[in-house]
Amino acid sequence: MNLREQREAALKAAREIAAKAQGEGRMLTGEEQAQVKEHLARADDLAEQIKRAEEAEQLMAKAFAVPEGKQSPAAAPTGLAGKLAEDPNYQMAKQRAAQRQGFSASTAEIFQAKDFSTGGPTGGLVQTQYGRVVPEVLRRPTVASLLASGTMTATTLTYYVQGPATGGFAPTAELGSKPAIDFSFDSVVEHLTKIAGHTKISSEAFQDTPYLVSVIEGQLLQRLAIVEEDQILNGDGTGQNMTGILNRSGILTESASSGDDNLDAIFRGMTAVEMATQMSVDAVVIHPLDYQELRLSRDGNEQYYGGGPFTGAYGNSGLAMGPGVWGQRTVITSAIPQGTVLVGAFAAGGQLLRKGGVSVDMTNTDQDDFVKNRVTIRAESRILLAVYQPSAFCEVTLVSSGS
Repeated sequence: MNLREQREAALKAAREIAAKAQGEGRMLTGEEQAQVKEHLARADDLAEQIKRAEEAEQLMAKAFAVPEGKQSPAAAPTGLAGKLAEDPNYQMAKQRAAQRQGFSASTAEIFQAKDFSTGGPTGGLVQTQYGRVVPEVLRRPTVASLLASGTMTATTLTYYVQGPATGGFAPTAELGSKPAIDFSFDSVVEHLTKIAGHTKISSEAFQDTPYLVSVIEGQLLQRLAIVEEDQILNGDGTGQNMTGILNRSGILTESASSGDDNLDAIFRGMTAVEMATQMSVDAVVIHPLDYQELRLSRDGNEQYYGGGPFTGAYGNSGLAMGPGVWGQRTVITSAIPQGTVLVGAFAAGGQLLRKGGVSVDMTNTDQDDFVKNRVTIRAESRILLAVYQPSAFCEVTLVSSGS
């Protein structure tokens, strides 16, 4: 199945579970809730993959639309790039690739270059072909999708974070003095953070292997998203860095007393958030090695808590390869330090705002690019992290089972 079909299948599976419970006139069981969450998370992940595939297609079109020596993205492709764009064999290969994963680095299509100098093949096909590109392994960014999203037109954002209230209601006698309730609010001013980078590619590579341009642009955007994720979690607020969630004043903390206490500590952190804010925790962020340790943990009967390699714990239900910790949507990412777990009501407690979206620009007039036949590709974004309620997040410190 292609990506869209896989996403529709995941949504269909979630709907079928919900429809069964509705038809039986009951609420979802705990196991059914976990299954629905897993299917919906899978659908969200596939939607992100579809989005990246569509962006890759758009970038490919943009790469063809920049003639040598020009900067206008609206101009039609010329030279070899234009001929390739008109070649039916090339277009067929491109369409097959787009149907699978998008026209990207992972495509295994072979492109045969023709000599277009005389308007057609000269002496048959040129014996040059391009196989698949082996991409560098990059971390998949996911934390940003947990937060509420928004856009902004200004460069700063001012909001208020409510502190603890003092005093409260109490029974009073007739004509007696009524107790006072004092509320406290702290003003917070956030500034946009720009994240940017650029690379250069030769004009020859730009024209002769245009799909490499989409590979480079796709990786630029991926690297940009990874730095965004690191800033959202770990930014220390110094220099041009934003202040990430883990460095925000007012977030809650919880610690495990031993390796056997790790799962309990995560649940205590979830409870702490709900007690402090009356909000429901909606996600857990954990390092891959920490998740592996929890996933492989077993009870006194040598049964895996999360289910064994072939079936669920004690033979119940089917195997869930990546079950959520305590039934929560679990984001497994190396962006968070090992030994630290972040639980929180992400959607309600924080928001990631963007100004202008992510932009990718190209030019051959930077420095000495024109005389050296090079094209400079630049990617950048401007983002702002607002944490409206720091106590909606809890940093849980784990203890290695070997300690």
